[in-house]
Amino acid sequence: MTGSDGPAAQLYEITYLGTCPQPDVRTVKAGEVAAVVEHAGKHGMQILVRPCTHPNDGPDTRKEAAS
Repeated sequence: MTGSDGPAAQLYEITYLGTCPQPDVRTVKAGEVAAVVEHAGKHGMQILVRPCTHPNDGPDTRKEAAS
């Protein structure tokens, strides 16, 4: 249920460290971060939590590059 009447939900990147040569990276909403941290702690996983700095709303820069 997404609408244009409210602000966009803050997203966070979760990086699971030490899982493979290439770390597993996932994006979650702000309300899900606590559950991810709790799950990682229970299973002895190390994670890195960072706010997403780029929106996932489309290829706006590609349109400018094509002009």
